[in-house]
Amino acid sequence: MSRNQRIFYACQAVAITPRGAANVDPEHVVHGVQSIGMSSTFTLDQVFEQGQIEIYENIEEVADIEVTLEKVIDGYKLIYDLATQGACKTDIVAASKARSDVYVAIFDDGLSHATGVPRNVVMNSGMYVSSVSYSYSIDGSATESVTLVGNDRFWNNSTFGTTVQAAATSWSSNPTTNIDGTDSPISGVVRRVNVDMEGSLLPGIVKSQGGDDATGIGGGFHIQSCSVSTDFGQENIQELGRFGPYHRYATFPIEVTCEFEVISTSGDLVSVSGNAPNLSNETIRINDTAGTVLSLGTKNKLSSVSYSGADTGGGNATVSYSFSNFNVLTVQGGKTHA
Repeated sequence: MSRNQRIFYACQAVAITPRGAANVDPEHVVHGVQSIGMSSTFTLDQVFEQGQIEIYENIEEVADIEVTLEKVIDGYKLIYDLATQGACKTDIVAASKARSDVYVAIFDDGLSHATGVPRNVVMNSGMYVSSVSYSYSIDGSATESVTLVGNDRFWNNSTFGTTVQAAATSWSSNPTTNIDGTDSPISGVVRRVNVDMEGSLLPGIVKSQGGDDATGIGGGFHIQSCSVSTDFGQENIQELGRFGPYHRYATFPIEVTCEFEVISTSGDLVSVSGNAPNLSNETIRINDTAGTVLSLGTKNKLSSVSYSGADTGGGNATVSYSFSNFNVLTVQGGKTHA
C-alpha cells in the first residue's frame, strides 16, 4: 500500500466512547464534524546550579493534551452528549466529572470516504470536557464546539499499559463503525429558519426590537445571532509519589454566557440608574427543530449592552445583549442514528 500524501476531510473520522470501552461502536461515531484539532503541551522545569552556565537538569512535568471538535447541529448526537455519556442533560456538575476516550482514525487518502482499516488511529484517553459553545446565526449553519483535555494520547498499537487495548484494535474490531459515504443529517443541518425563536424562552429586552409593523406584518425579534458558551477550567490535582495527576476538577463557580445580536429599530432600550439596581433575573432557553434545547435556567442577568453601527458606510445599527449565570446549563437533543 502506498504512503498517504496528505490528510483531508474525507479520510479521517472521529469517535467518542465512554472511558475504557473496548470497542468503537456505531453509536460512538461523531457525525457532521467540521474540524478536528489536537495539541500536546510538554511542561519543562529547568534547574541550574552555581558554578556552571549549562543546565543542571531539564525536568519533564506531566504533559497536557487537548482535542477541539466542531460539528454542525444536524439531529445526530451532540459532542457534549457523547463526551459526558448524557450527563449534560442533567447538570453541569455531573458533566464536569464525566470522562471519555476520543479516537481519530486516518484512512487512505485515495478513498472517497473513511472505510476499511485505517492507516493510523490515535486515542486520547480519559478526556474531560473543558469548554462548550453553541452558535446560531443568520449566515451559515448552527454549530457546536467542544474542547476536551487530558494527559494520555496513544497512537496505533501503543498503550503504556493504561488502556483496555490499543487504539488501532479498538477501532478496527467493528468495521461497521466506519463512515460509508451514505451519511445524511437526521433532521437536516440547522440553519436560521430552524431556530425556534417563538418557542424559546428569551429575555424581554432581546425581543424588544421586534414585533409587527403598522401593516401587521414584519414580526419576529430581528435576532441576527445567538451564542451560548461556558468554560470548565479543568485543573490537575497532584499527589506525592505519583507522576501524573490523580484527578482533574472543574473550577466552580463556572460562568455560563449567552449573547444575542439584534438589528436595532429603537436604540438599545436599556435604561441605567446609578442610584438603584437595574437588573432582574431572566429565563433563557433556546430551541431548534433538530431537537436541541439549551437551558440556562432562571437566574440569568444582563452583563453588558453594546450599541453600534449605522455609520456613514451604510451599515445597520445593531445591539449586542450579553447575559450570564453561574453553574446552570443543560443540553438536550440529538439521536444516535436515524
